Amino acid sequence: MRKIIITCLMVTMMFVNSVYAADTPLIKRVDTAVNDYDEYIDISDNQLNDDEFIAVMTEYFAKYSSAGLINCTLQAYDEDENGLYDVIKPDYRYSEKMNSIINRQIDRAEDKIIAHTNGLTAEEKAQFVYSYFCKNFSYDSELNYDLKHLYDENNGTCAAFAIAYKRIMDKMDIPCKIALSADLTHEWNKVFINNEWLNLDITDGVRLYATGAPNAHLRTYLLPDSVYAARGYNEK
Repeated sequence: MRKIIITCLMVTMMFVNSVYAADTPLIKRVDTAVNDYDEYIDISDNQLNDDEFIAVMTEYFAKYSSAGLINCTLQAYDEDENGLYDVIKPDYRYSEKMNSIINRQIDRAEDKIIAHTNGLTAEEKAQFVYSYFCKNFSYDSELNYDLKHLYDENNGTCAAFAIAYKRIMDKMDIPCKIALSADLTHEWNKVFINNEWLNLDITDGVRLYATGAPNAHLRTYLLPDSVYAARGYNEK
């Protein structure tokens, strides 16, 4: 039986052209299966080759908080030995009971932030949450990407910041996306404000806020694509 073993580091540093794009039904199925603590995830109706599997997992690790509930190793199996993968086997970090506890802790942390935005407009809410992360969190050089670590330690990676911000925007019904750089080495967010998609980068905002300059973190908030491209952030 053919098997592929990949790690989240390998996934997040590898660029693969593929027909599989973000938020495909398959990626959503993986997210649901991990949240349900499934031992095996059936992908036999997709029949992925090596590159396609890596591309799907790249999007999954980059954009879904449930990836933080599994170890940085995923295994896929070619059970019918036709050269394509049929099953994914997640390696969970915690017990099913602990996973449920962690998810509730993350929800409470998000709701605590949202509680400060009562009475604000959508634009004001988006800026408050962005500034909250910039002012209260630091960048994690140890590259812990999961939301449990983010809220336990008040530090995280660009992936953790981007996922956390989108989850909160989703709860407030503010259109938000996660953007990936073309080389898959950086993530940030885009929000739909004033009838256009604009960029914000919490990772840069955290670093700018740490300089102590007044409102320095807002220099990387709500910028058009042209400015981000000029900074070297060409979106995948």
